[in-house]
Amino acid sequence: MADKSKISWTDTTWSPVTGCSRVSPGCLNCYSERLTAGRLSRQPRYTGLTDQEGHWTGEVRCHPELLDQPLHWKKPRRIFVCSMSDLFHSKVPWEFAAQVFDVMVQCPQHCFQILTKRPGRLAAFAEWWTDLRCVEWPDWIWVGTSVESQKYAPRLDCLARVPAKVRFVSVEPLLSPVELYPYFFKCSGCGAQPCTCKGLAINQVIVGGESGPNYRPMEIDWLKNIAAECDHVGARLFVKQDSGQFPGKQGRIPGALWARKEMP
Repeated sequence: MADKSKISWTDTTWSPVTGCSRVSPGCLNCYSERLTAGRLSRQPRYTGLTDQEGHWTGEVRCHPELLDQPLHWKKPRRIFVCSMSDLFHSKVPWEFAAQVFDVMVQCPQHCFQILTKRPGRLAAFAEWWTDLRCVEWPDWIWVGTSVESQKYAPRLDCLARVPAKVRFVSVEPLLSPVELYPYFFKCSGCGAQPCTCKGLAINQVIVGGESGPNYRPMEIDWLKNIAAECDHVGARLFVKQDSGQFPGKQGRIPGALWARKEMP
């Protein structure tokens, strides 16, 4: 857990799960994998989760001792859940994920942001958990999935099955052109096409290029096209960064587009 995160679309992170495994090309230069193999490697929660080449071993650890952290944070904040893993990795038991959700339910002052590359498992969990607890999905628990290229856009069909108030997509790293428009209205939570229950099937879009020494370049036109789609349907857009080893400055992104930081 970091009390103040450097990730620009959140305030803090909460990691009751550590360890992961790669599932698609967007994972190639994973920052969590890099941190786990680097400066976190001697901490007990991270030791042994990566191999000698710095890659995930596939081991995943749940940390029940960290479950109560958000309960002690009284000041409202946006919390990125499981930033050092994926809460819906196949090795995370649903029973433990349910405990994570039980804590979030108790903290309506916060906004919890869950990002997964396994939205099919998330959708199945959502149905199981709401039936198990006999509850509606809390408005303060947001869910998102990663889409790094058009090949992985169908992940959004799975995300649309989750009855969350806010469903978001992280198009980062943006590795090739992505057309999101067909997915903005494909909510299956209410069964209506277009969605009538909670607005757009995708409410918010985070987009950015890849960073780090082995970054893969992003074309600015790819980003502009996504921005135009968001404007057309009224979805919020957060432009995170250009591509590059150190993409913190404006670089090639036009100023008006760079200023798009619309996540509440």
